[in-house]
Amino acid sequence: MKILAIETSCDETCAAVTEGTNILSNVVYSQIDLHKEFGGVVPSIAKRAHEERIELIINKAIQELGVRSQELDAVAVTAGPGLAIALEVGIRYAKELAKKWNKPLIAVNHIEGHVVSGLTPEVKFPAMALVVSGGHTELIWVEKIGQYKIVARTMDDALGEALDKAARMLGLGYPGGAELEKRAALGNPKIYPLPLPMARSKELAFSYSGLKTAFYRLISAKGQVLSAKDTNDLAASFQKRAFEHLIRMTRRVIQDSGFMIHDLLVGGGVAANTKLREEIKKLSEEVGINVYFPQKGMYGDNAGMIGIAAGFKAERGEFSDPEKIDRLPRWRIDE
Repeated sequence: MKILAIETSCDETCAAVTEGTNILSNVVYSQIDLHKEFGGVVPSIAKRAHEERIELIINKAIQELGVRSQELDAVAVTAGPGLAIALEVGIRYAKELAKKWNKPLIAVNHIEGHVVSGLTPEVKFPAMALVVSGGHTELIWVEKIGQYKIVARTMDDALGEALDKAARMLGLGYPGGAELEKRAALGNPKIYPLPLPMARSKELAFSYSGLKTAFYRLISAKGQVLSAKDTNDLAASFQKRAFEHLIRMTRRVIQDSGFMIHDLLVGGGVAANTKLREEIKKLSEEVGINVYFPQKGMYGDNAGMIGIAAGFKAERGEFSDPEKIDRLPRWRIDE
């Protein structure tokens, strides 16, 4: 099936045409410049930008292929999780197109999109998926595509949020995580010791609030304008501890959770961080499983991954009633 997929869960307006696991076109309009002066995503601005761009982005995704609406078999859209007023834009437009073109509609979970973003024919199931994005840090057991169980998730900030907030404390630009990565690559992570989150806890979960607080106190205690070297060293120290916590918990889940696991699927924008991918590769070698990352351009939010997830749902006959589709800002993948 050729599927037109639409994604507006946060601050990217995205459209793609997919066929099975093949992405035929994938267009992303980023709103970074619109939100930069505010240091984070402003929901009302995100909604307005989606409304202004969505028709253009969809037309571009279709026209890149030279296909007509009659050649599309279905329309898919992210229904959640995400910003409610941003989700609303994509859902409303998808409903209009499905009705206009007389095509079936498929509601997709955004996290499932990240899970399948690195999928290849070589992946063996059951598998574990690690999703690390701006708003989500989750380990998900994947019995097969469509059957999921969240094994561990964050109790407070997601990893991406923690990196962004640490960057803000250092006075770095937006998006914070990318700026922090640049400075961390120039710093010494051993200069400023920070506590390892949940070091004594046996709970399978992630938590970054304590690390963030310790980092704030460390910066405040210096009581002066930070030099470039101090900023680099602090960035490196925070990133190291944040990643160490993620890897430690992932190792525990893989080795001690009791779930049968053949491979590890990784998705989400934070996985674009070079250092984090290196650490995940080391872990996969240590525990003896294969790890699969998305292709370039598929880490962050995009409609290509939504179309792939929709393709699997279409194979299972899981189409949605347009009258019942609604935004689900807290939609869990295992619900």
